[in-house]
Amino acid sequence: MASIDEYVAIDPLALMFPSSVYAKIVEMLHPHVPSVAEIAEAAKGMTAEQRSFVLARARILSAYGKAVEEAMKQR
Repeated sequence: MASIDEYVAIDPLALMFPSSVYAKIVEMLHPHVPSVAEIAEAAKGMTAEQRSFVLARARILSAYGKAVEEAMKQR
C-alpha cells in the first residue's frame, strides 16, 4: 500500500473543557465556513496520490453525513 502522510492532533482544550463548552470555543475562534478557494490553495502542492486519498476520505465522510441526515428524518 502506498504511504500517505497522516497527522493526528489533539487540542489540549478538548481535554480540559466539557464538549459543549469546547464546541463554543472552537466555533468562536475558528468558525466552520468551508471555502473552495482556500481548500484549492492549500491543495496546490499535493501529489496525485494525496489528492486521491483526500477525495476518498471526503466521499466517505459525505456518505456518513447522508446516512445521519436520513436517520434524523425518520424520527
